[in-house]
Parts: sequence; structure tokens; C-alpha cells
Amino acid sequence: MEPERDWERLGEAFANARKAAGLTQVEVAERLSVTRTPIQAIERGRQANGSPFAKVTGTMRAYARLLGWTEDSPMRILGGEQPESATRLDSTAAAESTSDLPTAVDRELRSGKTLDHTVVHLGSEDDDDTRIIVVLKGSEDISEEELDELWQKWRRTRRHLQAIPGETDTPQNS
Repeated sequence: MEPERDWERLGEAFANARKAAGLTQVEVAERLSVTRTPIQAIERGRQANGSPFAKVTGTMRAYARLLGWTEDSPMRILGGEQPESATRLDSTAAAESTSDLPTAVDRELRSGKTLDHTVVHLGSEDDDDTRIIVVLKGSEDISEEELDELWQKWRRTRRHLQAIPGETDTPQNS
């Protein structure tokens, strides 16, 4: 398969998985904290300027995680394989897991269904690593009614979290 065609195949895989998840390009962009343009480019298999991609980008890896794939799934698709589900954890991977998260947090993140997440950046211009990461989890068998109710609560909460000012957002005393 020619290289440009591989990127188109990857783009189609992203678009099909996004649609199967019931997401729009705008929703994906919001969740990844990017504009719609890179999502369109990824799904088209070409950069915004029309050139083919040269490598898998951080946005592609984040998009893969959002869809429930492993970070190496884009490379797998480019190589003619299928994406790998991030929820599939074999015993070797489990034994090699070296998470630096507290055990209770690690367990909570692995249990249930991940419904959404948000990242609130708190750092200054010199410190863009300080952030709060909130992951919305639900039971595997959540009903549509429960999900709708939970989603409304989450939308309100997420708006409040995203309104927390980072250091660069606070007024400077002169």
C-alpha cells in the first residue's frame, strides 16, 4: 500500500470509530482541547495544508486514547493491522504495570466505563505542566436515562472546573 493511502486508511478508521462512538468532530476537538481543523485533517489523512502526514502526532495518539484504543494503534493501522483496545489488558501487561498513581486511584481508573474527561491547566507560562485531570466514570451497565442525568450534572461541573483561572489568567497587581 502506498504511504499516502495508509494515512487515508488511518483517517477513515478514526472517522468510523468516532461515528460509532456517537461523537462529532467538534466534540472530539473539545475533548482533546484542539480546534476542529486537526481533527478534520487527521480524518482526511492529510495535513491542513494538503500535504501527507510524515509521522503520528500527539493529537493522533490522544484521539486514539479518546476512542479507547492504545496509543500505538495509529501505527498499527498504518501497518495494515487493526487498532488495539486499551481496555484489553493481558497478564504480562498487568504484571509490568508500573503506575506511579496511588493504588486506589489506579483501581478506580481501571474500573467502570470512562464517559468523559477534562483537563484544567493551572500553571503559568513557564509551567504548563501543572493541571487538574478529572475523569468521569460510570458503571458498565448504565442506562440511557441514568447517563442523560449524569451527563447534565457533568456538563455543569465541567463548566465550573474550566472556569478556574490559571496563574496567567489572574489579574496582576501593579
